[in-house]
Amino acid sequence: MSEYILDNSNSGIGVSAEPAAVECIGLGLTLRKKSILHDVTFNIPRGSLTGLLGPNGAGKSSLLRIIAGLADPDTGSVEIFGKPAGAKRLGELSLLPDRSSLPGWLSVREWLNFAAGIYPDWDPAKAQELQAKLSVSAEAVISTLSRGEEARLQLLTCLSRKAPLIILDEPFTGVDLISRERIASAVVAELADGARTFLIATHDIREMELLFDRLILIGGGTIRSVDEVDTLRRSGKSVESHYREVFA
Repeated sequence: MSEYILDNSNSGIGVSAEPAAVECIGLGLTLRKKSILHDVTFNIPRGSLTGLLGPNGAGKSSLLRIIAGLADPDTGSVEIFGKPAGAKRLGELSLLPDRSSLPGWLSVREWLNFAAGIYPDWDPAKAQELQAKLSVSAEAVISTLSRGEEARLQLLTCLSRKAPLIILDEPFTGVDLISRERIASAVVAELADGARTFLIATHDIREMELLFDRLILIGGGTIRSVDEVDTLRRSGKSVESHYREVFA
């Protein structure tokens, strides 16, 4: 299903049928007789930065895994750039999971060389640029990295691919202030040309508030609110105040 955009320019009304980066329709998921997601429906425009916010246990990580094609919903569907999500779409998205999955016995250099071999869309020049920008030592062994350094390496890995959709699950958890700033700066730089779409699940509202274009609030496995951040601001609300209003 596509996201249709009315165009009132010139003498007539045109319709653009360019599909959204992500479109979720009626997603439902039950695990061990517990409802995790229920009738989750929303879309994410191309080139935007969307924040997926909600309390612990809201279903954010489960939702991201379904979008990434790593899990199947019980009901509903997901499309990535107009095509069904799943294994065939993995080359179109890059996922930073909420828990580290990097091989601790490798050095950073060895890991990046390995990543270059397993990701067909790996960009060596981008990896080198991000390594300098995020201050990740090539000689360090991954198991010796601090939580902040490891988070920066995970982001480096994620952004060094050419995938047009970037999904970040809690990129700031347990990360020091300097690492937070570097991660946010790297995300901003990647948004500059509008070629990438970002979906970021985070508890750190203040860190990302000024960067969000779109806001999806999820609680108890259901979508509580979908908002354009500019619209919220024009109504005198901040992302944080709207979050408190919805979940109070």
